[in-house]
Amino acid sequence: MSSASLILTDCGLALAEPKAAGAQGSTKVLAASSLGGCLVFVNSAVIAVALAAIGRDMRLSPLALQWVLNAELLPLAAMTLVAGALGDRFGQKRMFLAGIAVYGLGAAAMVVAPSFTPLIGGRFLQGLGEAMILPNGLSVLGRAFPADEKARAIGIWSAAAAVASGVAPAIAGAIIDHGSWRTTFLMLLPVVASALALGTAWIPKDSATSHVRIDVDGAVLSTVGLGSLGAGLTSLTNGSGPSRWVLIALIVGLGALAALVVTQRRLGDDAMLPPSLFALRSVVGANLFTALLYGSFTVMLTLIPFVMIRGAHLPTLVAGLAFIPLQVLIAVVSPLAGMLCRRFGRRLPLFAGSAVVALGCIVSLRIGPNATYWVDIFPSILLLALGMSLAIAPLTTLVLTSVTPDRAGAVSGVNSAVSRVGSLFAIALLGGVLQQGGPQLFEGFHMAMVAAAATCVLATLAVFIIEPGPHVDFVPRD
Repeated sequence: MSSASLILTDCGLALAEPKAAGAQGSTKVLAASSLGGCLVFVNSAVIAVALAAIGRDMRLSPLALQWVLNAELLPLAAMTLVAGALGDRFGQKRMFLAGIAVYGLGAAAMVVAPSFTPLIGGRFLQGLGEAMILPNGLSVLGRAFPADEKARAIGIWSAAAAVASGVAPAIAGAIIDHGSWRTTFLMLLPVVASALALGTAWIPKDSATSHVRIDVDGAVLSTVGLGSLGAGLTSLTNGSGPSRWVLIALIVGLGALAALVVTQRRLGDDAMLPPSLFALRSVVGANLFTALLYGSFTVMLTLIPFVMIRGAHLPTLVAGLAFIPLQVLIAVVSPLAGMLCRRFGRRLPLFAGSAVVALGCIVSLRIGPNATYWVDIFPSILLLALGMSLAIAPLTTLVLTSVTPDRAGAVSGVNSAVSRVGSLFAIALLGGVLQQGGPQLFEGFHMAMVAAAATCVLATLAVFIIEPGPHVDFVPRD
């Protein structure tokens, strides 16, 4: 499930985008970009609530359930940076609309999928479409507004995405309680059609840039590497053990990622992951912090609704409503985190945020078969929301100000992709929980929460890699 925390991370892409020549701000562009962005966050939010119903209806194994999640995350993590370059090369409007169309095909495939393979194909298409929508939709938004109006426009975009991702699980829960999980994806299709119509009519045509280089090798190697490692780790956590298949997958994944490092160093600043960015201490620390924190965050957002429905037998609607307080708190508290940064510097809010999330993981250990929402579940969600609120806005600003303004877009894109990579590997390690039922489900859930808390502690240590110093506000470019 996505939330306001991912929304804030992605907004750096728009803040770093320079205004297009002659742009005076456009409410129509803002509306079209916001509707496309909402599709991304709604999809991720709905799947967390629908996962148990999908597994029950299609009789999926725990391994298959993990791939229902990872089939979307893999292209989103591996292709976001390349999709942004494709927008620069062929036109951001064109790639934004193409992404919406691909996403719509994926949603339609989910509605009619008769078996596991078409279901996964639909999820993959949705993730691929999201990888095209996010960078190009945010670039379109960033280019449409001058610097003095950009923050307000991005705030509206963020609020729309947060509301959509907060309301969608509740709607999906109500639908699943009284019908089919397929209807939750069917309801996305009118939104897709509206986003295509508004984007076509309201986003001005932009010019392609023929000299932009597309790092095809980087895209292929990152997809193969992340996919193979994810497959190997997923099989291991489902009790397969170190079989020949698992070993081959892990070797291929590590080999592809090693080859990715070599090709990126050879391409230099033309690479999908420019090596010079990772020579900066703060960039390395911020991205390590991001991967660790978002890995823990994803574990909680995935498992809490799952155990509410499958273990505590709470209505799906309640699971859909469970994280609305998180959305609200992050949206309200995150802007206040800037005051802490100005008072205590760039490190302390990140340290405090990850520590509070770790505490939320520990508090979630009280969730059991007889759990009630307000007494047993809400306290952990409250701590999760407060912790992410403290960390994410300062993290986004830190990432943008760790490099020169002309490289802010690149480093923000990398950080956004890293957040998805952390989520991808977190899901790959959840098989031991998803395959359990009854009391064993809660035993696995509690072990996962302890592991998530330990990962948050590692994130607090990663904070010390970041260079100390005063907080610096990011100033959008004109």
